[in-house]
Amino acid sequence: AMAITATLVTVGGVRVALFHGTGMDAAVITLSLAIIVSTSIILGAVLPVALQRLNVDAAHAGTSIQVLMDILGVAVTCAISSYVLGST
Repeated sequence: AMAITATLVTVGGVRVALFHGTGMDAAVITLSLAIIVSTSIILGAVLPVALQRLNVDAAHAGTSIQVLMDILGVAVTCAISSYVLGST
């Protein structure tokens, strides 16, 4: 899990650098990626088990995780951007 997070954070940081982003841009993107990827790994492990305990078909976990992470990803990125970059 940490290897996936580290790889995606590194790639995200390199992408910001290649497109001539600032250090603050890189900080926002890499921090957002780290939180999003870590959260998706945790949800991917916990949600199927939780659904199974609720006697719901665990196959529904895949689409549920996709929707949750889409919404959460945008929210996390916006929140971190607002906090780090402020109203510049």
